[in-house]
Amino acid sequence: MRRRGGQALLLIAATLVSVAVVAAFLHTGSQPGPREEPDRAVLGASTAATVDECADLLLLGVDGAGEAPSGGTTYGRTVGVFARAFTRQALGADRTVEQVRVSMASRPTARLLRDRPDDRRALRSVSATKARAWMKPVPAAGQRLLALVDRHAFACPDQQLVLVGHAQGAAVVHRALTALAGRPDGLRDVVGAALVADPDRRVRTRATSLGAPAAAASRSGIAARRLGAVPDVPARTATYAAWSVCTAGDLVCDPQDVRVTKALQKNRSYAYGPGAAALRKVAAGLLAKARLRPVARPEVQVATAPVRQPFALQLAVSTSASGVVWQDARNLPPGLTLDATGLLSGTPTEFGTWNVSYVVRGTDPVTAGATGVVVVTVPAGPASVSAGGQVSCQVREGGSAWCWGRNNFGQLGDGTTTTRTRPVAVAGGDTWRSISTSGATTCAIRTDATLWCWGLGHHGQLGTGKGPARSTPAQVGSSAAWTSVSAGWFHTCGTRSNGSLWCWGSNLRGQLGDGTFTTRGRPKRVGTANDWASVAAGGWFTCATRTGGTAWCWGQNTFGQLGSPESDPQPTPTQVGTGTTWASLDAGWAHTCGTTVEGAALCWGRNDRGQLGDATRSLRRSPEPVTGGRIWTSISAGDATTCAVDNTGSAWCWGSGRYGQIGDGSRSNRTVPTLVVAERAWLSLDAGWFHACGGLDTGATACWGNNELGQVGDGSTNDRPLPEGIS
Repeated sequence: MRRRGGQALLLIAATLVSVAVVAAFLHTGSQPGPREEPDRAVLGASTAATVDECADLLLLGVDGAGEAPSGGTTYGRTVGVFARAFTRQALGADRTVEQVRVSMASRPTARLLRDRPDDRRALRSVSATKARAWMKPVPAAGQRLLALVDRHAFACPDQQLVLVGHAQGAAVVHRALTALAGRPDGLRDVVGAALVADPDRRVRTRATSLGAPAAAASRSGIAARRLGAVPDVPARTATYAAWSVCTAGDLVCDPQDVRVTKALQKNRSYAYGPGAAALRKVAAGLLAKARLRPVARPEVQVATAPVRQPFALQLAVSTSASGVVWQDARNLPPGLTLDATGLLSGTPTEFGTWNVSYVVRGTDPVTAGATGVVVVTVPAGPASVSAGGQVSCQVREGGSAWCWGRNNFGQLGDGTTTTRTRPVAVAGGDTWRSISTSGATTCAIRTDATLWCWGLGHHGQLGTGKGPARSTPAQVGSSAAWTSVSAGWFHTCGTRSNGSLWCWGSNLRGQLGDGTFTTRGRPKRVGTANDWASVAAGGWFTCATRTGGTAWCWGQNTFGQLGSPESDPQPTPTQVGTGTTWASLDAGWAHTCGTTVEGAALCWGRNDRGQLGDATRSLRRSPEPVTGGRIWTSISAGDATTCAVDNTGSAWCWGSGRYGQIGDGSRSNRTVPTLVVAERAWLSLDAGWFHACGGLDTGATACWGNNELGQVGDGSTNDRPLPEGIS
């Protein structure tokens, strides 16, 4: 039983593109100036909080005509109009944007004119000497722009590029496009460009023309006229396009013999009115091109696949491309395959945790790939270990059930009320599939999908009616369709194969979810919904997930454990937020935790011992992220301690550590996740009242923490601050 790929996510290597600048780009032959670091900013903090992370889109902007950033902005006035419009639209389309300014000390447009210009003849007032001086910084800025493109290709190979330049900056972008077009796949990641007042504009350019009004196609820019034309921008493709924004009469991109003041005014007109409207239109066009390329959402998914049982998961991708294929799957669990439609399926044959990477590509049009990851955990054995009050239980390979610890109400199920410091077999033979134990009651599902409970039943939590405790399993009703069960402190809940949810036992706080506060001795259905996926019975409340990924809680809410602002008990299911897709939930004594399909962990409710893991001891009435930024595969909430497993197979605990239940060898409380000391990887974990147990990738079980009644199962009654194996 081995763990594969559990140490880290696969690193996707990228080939560094040569930083050599195409000779044709260096139109004037100037040498680059001193190296300058670009100004940069990242927008869309939900997925790109720092510039070291790869945003979906990289916006490279080059100011010209003497414009520069002011008041904390990334770009000058004209480029800033485009950048704001593009970024706003991109964020609205769920794309993150990194903004980078390519620095260039440009001269104002008026410096193009002779010392004594002809007021009525703007074109004749520009000499070749003046034009050459005005264009002098373009080659060096071009080198910096291409170097940034190359850096992008190495650091963020899945990132798309959008270029924008104004005046001399437009010439920088124009020439960079022609240089990139000369490289193999040089334009692969380039969405396109906005060339605002391009001095290199060609007659009948292949760029789409806009303006207020647009310049005639029969005329060219001032650099093309006075210094000689450079190659035109690359032709439009299915995933790339260039726009030339040039208003008729602009001194830079459409020089004519008109009044000088008018020609200069046209060049300054793109930051307001019709000129700004044209820039916003180009921003929308470039974003439409960007959306042709798929972006995997979420980039990380987490799933659990039972060993030797059929499993299927459709991987999700958000895209507007006509066709999408999934390819290049790596580190698949033995027995699973990923097909071109994104269906991960098969029958896992080995226990472990696998970090599976894959690439999503558009097919119509053909687009570059976007990388995604799905973390697949195959738990050891048919069921996880269950840690309750002072009891622990497990179902072993082969179907036998075992329990140990306190047994005053027969909760071990061995026909006695004798406390056991080592595992004893539950009556019923090798017929068990899953098990859940609480403080004094234990329930389990057999391989024939029937449900059985034993132990304390004074509130009807056995599901057989109120009555005396039972030391051997008793069947709950006659249904043979049970899929899961969760034993709480004084109530029990379970789901059936038709998606229905049932609860029974104490209902003093509305924890049965039937709209009343009436105790039930037999299963009572929760509403009429038939899409319940899982359930967790806590102290005096219950939480559950539905197949659509929503989370619901009901019962006591004194500490906000329902995830809602009310403090009064809620006797019917109340949804926990609306913006999260939940993979799992677990309910403790007075707090709740869950994991999302993206691998995030969140907790809410009581936090006096730091059991929410948010580095505070403040009560929370809505989900709060657990600190650390790890990819979590499972989580378990105990009395005042929480434990979880991440995608590397490491176990972490936080909250109360009075009895050593953190598992780090100490007896200290922790407000942030603390590593559980272990030499092997964990596949499952469950936090009880004051102890915890988990399953290792070897198939072995280990427990730690409070052991006064033998619940650690090592044959003693000594507390264990480090995991102890169970035989």
